[in-house]
Amino acid sequence: MFPLAAVAHVLLAVLSLRGVRWAYVLFIVLSLAYFPVSVGFRFDPHPCQIAFDAGLALFSLTNYAHIALFALFFAMSRAQFSELRWSDRSALAPAALATLVMGALVELAEGVTGRGHCRLRDLIPDSAGIVLGATVMILWHRAPSRIAALMPKRFVQKL
Repeated sequence: MFPLAAVAHVLLAVLSLRGVRWAYVLFIVLSLAYFPVSVGFRFDPHPCQIAFDAGLALFSLTNYAHIALFALFFAMSRAQFSELRWSDRSALAPAALATLVMGALVELAEGVTGRGHCRLRDLIPDSAGIVLGATVMILWHRAPSRIAALMPKRFVQKL
């Protein structure tokens, strides 16, 4: 069943990146449902680790999977707010907030089901994913105008 769920997640992620709202909502629901399903709905609540120090905070930045997945989720969330302009800096705020909320919900799901480790410090790589996602998206949307600025005018007019 899990390979089918993985294929469904990829399909929903692609649709979400294209701005399909129902795919985005279904992606969130399926992602959060993964935790209780994976433990057969046998909940084993564990307390969340809230305290951490600077060393653990830096160590949490080696959680590359969280960084990459939450950068993707940020991009998906940003696509859902497509009515906002890319040039508007505040347009990134709703996507960043949605991504942080998703990170917190994942940590709570891990704590309630006992699957994974519920740690407040896991929000640090999630935040790094937001920064990475925002950086990539800003650079991606600025690239065509910068490339066009480097080209001779006669070539740009032919495009």
